[in-house]
Amino acid sequence: MRPVLAFSIATFALASQATAEPFDGPPSTYAETVNPALRQVGTDLRVRQTSCVASSRCRFAARQVDIEVVGPPDRPGTERIMIAATFRQGDNAAATKLVDDTLTVLGATMVVYDPGMVADRRSEVLLELGDAALTVGEAHQDSTDVHYALSFDDVSGRLEITAATLRAGHG
Repeated sequence: MRPVLAFSIATFALASQATAEPFDGPPSTYAETVNPALRQVGTDLRVRQTSCVASSRCRFAARQVDIEVVGPPDRPGTERIMIAATFRQGDNAAATKLVDDTLTVLGATMVVYDPGMVADRRSEVLLELGDAALTVGEAHQDSTDVHYALSFDDVSGRLEITAATLRAGHG
């Protein structure tokens, strides 16, 4: 899985997308803001909306990667993006592809929602989170504006990576 991790990191290290205050946009705009970043790095992976509840909680999918984008109910904006995938035991080929897809979605999310993070730091965070997913199962990283949290439950096979604006707190 290491080569997949290296590819995902290298792909997003150089990607950039200028957006002012991306967390100010409503959850429903996640796909339209992330898909250009996915196209920019040449992947065929695309995010599509699957549901929205009162514009403050929207669900998206990209192949077998699930994304939930949550905003405050009382005002427009986004506070938290959770990227998740569930792995099946014994299917290493599928697991490798799923890790690649998950980190690709995370990388595109970082490019759009954490534009102030320099490419080298983005590479470091992706590498650290990817390593944690494969080893200890938990990690936390902060940029200037965003808190990243990873958890992997090896019993259920569920990987969750959350990106939350620091102004929303570390909940």
